[in-house]
Amino acid sequence: MLAPVGLSVFCFRYASRGFTGDLDALNERILVALQRAGSSYVSNTRVEGKFALRGCVLNYRTTEQDMEILLEDVRRAAASVVRPESRRS
Repeated sequence: MLAPVGLSVFCFRYASRGFTGDLDALNERILVALQRAGSSYVSNTRVEGKFALRGCVLNYRTTEQDMEILLEDVRRAAASVVRPESRRS
């Protein structure tokens, strides 16, 4: 999480262990991959100068499982854009 959650909007960014590249660029690529995949939708913003993914939960029937699906979609998108050479051995 990159900022306190006061409403239904939450800002976060993906940061995998061992990733040594540009986290702003990585999260921007994840955003595009998520939008192209179509299962989950997030927008973006900057928090203290850092590129952040921004989600918003509006439906009162949103469940913990729905949020887990979003996290899995983010992980899947990240796996599709992280270059093997960007990881430490």
